[in-house]
Amino acid sequence: MRAALVALLLATPALATPALAEVPLTAEDFDALTQGRTMTWAEFGQVYGVEQYLPGRRVRWTVLGEDCQLGHWYPEGEMICFRYETDPDPACWTITRSGADLHARHAGTAANSAPVVVQETSEPMACFGPEVGA
Repeated sequence: MRAALVALLLATPALATPALAEVPLTAEDFDALTQGRTMTWAEFGQVYGVEQYLPGRRVRWTVLGEDCQLGHWYPEGEMICFRYETDPDPACWTITRSGADLHARHAGTAANSAPVVVQETSEPMACFGPEVGA
């Protein structure tokens, strides 16, 4: 009986080994992965925004179809927080990497609703609206 149980456990890797927890990126790791890059973010398969990561932890963000916003990011515990010029309240995220994918989970949301980077480039982002060319 014991041999059958061991064989069953070995044949089912999910039961034989605990799930690996995703480790949040440090501020240094996040900066190294993002600085000089423009990333397109999607959630549930739908693209919703683009963010350009500038030197000095500065960012340029747009929700598709809206004006660009300038801001900056900073570490807060294990989270990366963003503060934009148009919003005094920070938006804090737990950023993790799974293989080649970069995931972000907003503070207080379920893990299955984490936005993911679907496109990454070194080209600057296009801004539309009153701050064109900023």
